[in-house]
Amino acid sequence: MGPGEFLTLVISIWLLPLTKGGPIRRTREVEADLPQCLTYILNSKLLVDCSDRELTELPEDLNYEAKVLIMSNNNFISFPPQLERFTGLETLDLSANHLSSPLPSYFGNMNSLNTLNLSNNNYGVWVDTGRIFSITRLDLSRNKINNIDEAAFSRMPQLRFLDLTENRINDLPPQIFANTHSLEIIHLCRNYFATLPSFQTNSLKTLHLNSCQISNLEKDALAGMSSLVELHLSMNQIESIPDNFASNTLQELDLSYNDISSITDDTFVSLPHLAVLNLRGNDFKEVWSTSHFASNPFLREIQVKGNRWSCEGFHLNLLLTYEFLTRDPPKIKDRASLICYSPANVTQMSWQQAYIRTWHPNEVSTVSYTSFAVFIGIIIGVVVTSCICRGLMAASGSRTPRQTAQTTVVNLNGTAQPAEDAVVRRVPLREEDLPPSYEDALLMPRLRSSFHSLPDFVEEEEEEERTRMFRRSRSIGDLTESRPRTHDRRSTRRTLQIHANANLDL
Repeated sequence: MGPGEFLTLVISIWLLPLTKGGPIRRTREVEADLPQCLTYILNSKLLVDCSDRELTELPEDLNYEAKVLIMSNNNFISFPPQLERFTGLETLDLSANHLSSPLPSYFGNMNSLNTLNLSNNNYGVWVDTGRIFSITRLDLSRNKINNIDEAAFSRMPQLRFLDLTENRINDLPPQIFANTHSLEIIHLCRNYFATLPSFQTNSLKTLHLNSCQISNLEKDALAGMSSLVELHLSMNQIESIPDNFASNTLQELDLSYNDISSITDDTFVSLPHLAVLNLRGNDFKEVWSTSHFASNPFLREIQVKGNRWSCEGFHLNLLLTYEFLTRDPPKIKDRASLICYSPANVTQMSWQQAYIRTWHPNEVSTVSYTSFAVFIGIIIGVVVTSCICRGLMAASGSRTPRQTAQTTVVNLNGTAQPAEDAVVRRVPLREEDLPPSYEDALLMPRLRSSFHSLPDFVEEEEEEERTRMFRRSRSIGDLTESRPRTHDRRSTRRTLQIHANANLDL
């Protein structure tokens, strides 16, 4: 064995546990050494997995007690006869094969079979076999079905879920689901309906018709669906919703990603139980009026993202509809979707901002005026409060004596001189507080200097203090006689300030 062959063998052995359940495709030599199907227990159920093995028939050594049998991604062109031995089978997966034949009759004996997956096969029609089946979930998606017998599903009384997604269906008989009294969910997405199909059913609750090229809605299309709760019509070509589009049971309506541009007060008036409305990705520009939803008291959620709203020419609707959608509890989860795209002066503003800043600009200045008024009110309040406090303090101070210093200006001749600029006279002087008159001063004992020498006495106080012991006393006559003045100094009358402390009882 050469080095290259040895390396190939080592790599094959190393990849063996990975390729056992992985997406790596096995070589034919390795597959020959492995069992063709895997058997294991999952969720307390015995499961046989024969998927992705290019089988055309079932092997003989299978465990027929299995509850789940997976045969997807093989080359079956018909139902293998060994399936009849799986009497207790509950789930059968035959997706991604080449089946096109009707269900075999022995499926009617499989009373436990409730899930059948036939998606991605070659079915072009679905016919009535005349046998009754106990299937509850049937997946026929990604086939080529363009015709279905009217009684094809009437033989499945327990059918609850039906998936016909991605087929070639363009019409269905109105009575096709009339006898499937347990059917609750139907998927008809990615087909070719030009108008909303109208079915007669008293059990259907959810109908999916997304991406079906529907462009027309009849106002009574839901009249025969007496139990319908959810209707999904996303990604179609609907341009308008007819007035009085009626359903007494519909609660959720999905019309997202269509071409709807307007609604009226009569659009949803016949949907009294409408609770969830999805209008995302449409062509709405005009802001709605709240009256459009006056007949929908249970409406709790509206989705409007992806519409290019025009906020030009509308006044009250901007604010009222904004409050209707955003007030607690909010009907719209994404407030950022309520954005104006035109005109240019309000681009990227919310409806509320556009209402305030554009059509009611006075409200912006009103806000500033209000702030200014509040500020002035605060100042007035402070002033009034200060005045009241001072009045209270004055009232309380009138009962408490205060001692204040007063200043009075008096001339040497004994007369009081008014001094408005220097002092405010608060206390009137009494007669005994005035200085003595000239006659009284002559009679006063031990007057050391004359009247004319008083300024010298004032200015030369220190010198007089040193010599006062050596100066003789003068008589009264000395004070009256004239004598020469030293250094030609003139007598100057100066005003003396007498400070008097008085106790005032205010």
